[in-house]
Amino acid sequence: MKRAIKGCWRNNHARFFWGIGVIPLAVLLIVGATLIWIAYDEYNQAQEFEFRLLEAHARNADVQITEALGQIDHLLNQLAGQIAGDYQNRHSPQNKIFAAVLDRHKNDIPELGTLLLADAAGRILAATDTAIIGRDVSHELYFTSHLDSGLTPKLLMSRPDKHLLGTTAITFTLPIVNARHQFLGIAGATIGFKFFPDVLQAINPDDSASMSVIFNRDGDLVYRREEPERYFGKNIAKVSTIFREHSRAASQMTRHIGPSAHNGKTRLFLVREVGDTGLGFILSRQLDEVLAKWLRNVVIYTLIFLLTIVAAVWFAFSAARRKQLEAKIIDNNKRLREIEQRQVLSQERQRLMQDMHDGLGSSLTSALRVVEHGRMDETEVAQVLKGCIDDLKLAIDSMEPVDADLLLLLATLRYRLGPRLESTGIALRWEVISVPKLDWLNPKNALHILRILQEAFTNIIKHTHATEIRVATRVESDHVVVTITDNGQGFAVENALKSGGKGLSNQMRRAEAIGAEVGWDSNDAGTCFTLRLPIIRGPTIE
Repeated sequence: MKRAIKGCWRNNHARFFWGIGVIPLAVLLIVGATLIWIAYDEYNQAQEFEFRLLEAHARNADVQITEALGQIDHLLNQLAGQIAGDYQNRHSPQNKIFAAVLDRHKNDIPELGTLLLADAAGRILAATDTAIIGRDVSHELYFTSHLDSGLTPKLLMSRPDKHLLGTTAITFTLPIVNARHQFLGIAGATIGFKFFPDVLQAINPDDSASMSVIFNRDGDLVYRREEPERYFGKNIAKVSTIFREHSRAASQMTRHIGPSAHNGKTRLFLVREVGDTGLGFILSRQLDEVLAKWLRNVVIYTLIFLLTIVAAVWFAFSAARRKQLEAKIIDNNKRLREIEQRQVLSQERQRLMQDMHDGLGSSLTSALRVVEHGRMDETEVAQVLKGCIDDLKLAIDSMEPVDADLLLLLATLRYRLGPRLESTGIALRWEVISVPKLDWLNPKNALHILRILQEAFTNIIKHTHATEIRVATRVESDHVVVTITDNGQGFAVENALKSGGKGLSNQMRRAEAIGAEVGWDSNDAGTCFTLRLPIIRGPTIE
C-alpha cells in the first residue's frame, strides 16, 4: 500500500514538473527565435537602407562629375570650333590664330590647370602655361588617338602623369577638324589634384558617406577625400579589393562590405561608374555607424528575452496551480455532454416512436381491422404493407445527415418511391435544379418534409389515375419552392379540406411545424401541389 501511494505521488510530481518545463521552454524557443529573426531582418534592413542612401548620394555625385566634365568638353568644343573657323578663313599665321582663340577663353574655367592648342604635327602652338609652348606631344596617347579621321570627335582623358607639366596632371583633349574633316590639331586642358575638390560640392558632409575616391578605368586615383595631393595619380588596381571586385562584376554599380584600406575598419562601399566618361567613384560608410541603432535594438531584444524568461516561469507555476481546477472543469463538462447526448438520443427515440405510432402503427392497425372483417383482398393488403414499409424507410432515411441540402433529401425520396411509381405505371419527370442550403434542415424537420411529399405522392397514386408526375424546384425571393404536378383527375380542394380528411390536414400541420406553406391547384387537367420552404426560418410551432 505504501509503495503504491509513493509511486502515485512520484508520478503526479513528475507530470507536475513536466508541465512546468515544457511550456516555458516552448515559449522561450519561440520568443528567442522570433527576436533573432527580427534582429537579423533589421540588420539586413539597416544595410539595405544605408546602401539606398549611398545610391542617392551616388546619383548626386554622378550629376556633379558629369557637369564638370561637360564644362571641359564644352570649352574645348568652343576652342576647336573657333580654331576650325578662323583657320579656314585665315589671314594670319597658324600660331597667331591659336593664340588669339585661346586668349578669348583662358579664364572660362578658373579651376583648370592649363589650356593648350597643338597643331596637326603635335606641336603646342598656344598655351596658358608659356613653358610648354613648342612642346612636341605627337607621341602622347591623347594626341595619337585623334589621328583617325574616321572617328567621331570625342573628348579623351589621359592617365595622370608628369610628362607635360612636370607635375602630376590629367590631360583632356578634343580634335580640331575643319568642314572637310581635315585634322588641324587638338585642343586640350589639364587638371590637377585641386580640380575636383574645387568644382564638386561636398556630398552629405555631415556623415561618413561623403565622396571617398574618384578613379579612372585603369585604377588611377584622380581624387581622394583625405590627402588629395598625396594620392593624386596613385594606382589602386592591385591594392584595392573593392576596385577588383567591381571590375570583375562588369556592372555600372556594385555594393561591397569589407575592411577599409585606410584604417582596417569594416565599411559599406558603393562603387559607381559615371556613364561612358571612363571615371568612377566610391562612396562608403563605416559599418559600426550604420549598425549603431541596430545594436541598441539588440540590447532591447535581450532585455525582452530576459523578461520573457521571468514571465514564462511565472506562467508555468500559475498553470500548474490551475491544472487541477481545469481538470475538474473538463471532467464536469464531459459529464454534462454525456447527459446532453443521452437526452438528445432519448428525444430522438421518442420522436421516432411517436412518428411510427402515428404513421406506421396507425396504418397497420387500420389494415388489421379491415382484414379481420374480411373487407380487403390480398392485393390491397400488399399495397398497405408496401406503404408501411415506405413509411419505415422514410423514418430511417430522415436520420441520415443531409448537411442542410434539400436536393439530397429529395434524391432519397426519389430512390424510395421510384420503384413504387414504376410498378403502378406512372412516369416520373425529375426537373429539380440547384437551390440554396436550408440551415434549419435537421433530421426532425427532414422527416416532416418527407412525410408531406410522401402524402402528395400517395394521394396521386390512390385517387388521380395519373400517368405522369413532374417534380420541380425553384427559388422565389426568400423561399425554396417544391412542386409536384400530375396529369390525373383533379379534385375540389375546398371540399376536401372541409371534409376533415387526415391526409391534407396532416400535410398542413407538418408544414406549419417547420414554418413552411402548402397549397393545391387542381382542375380537370391535373393537380399541382406546392411546398414553400423558407431559406431562413423564423420561430415555428413545434
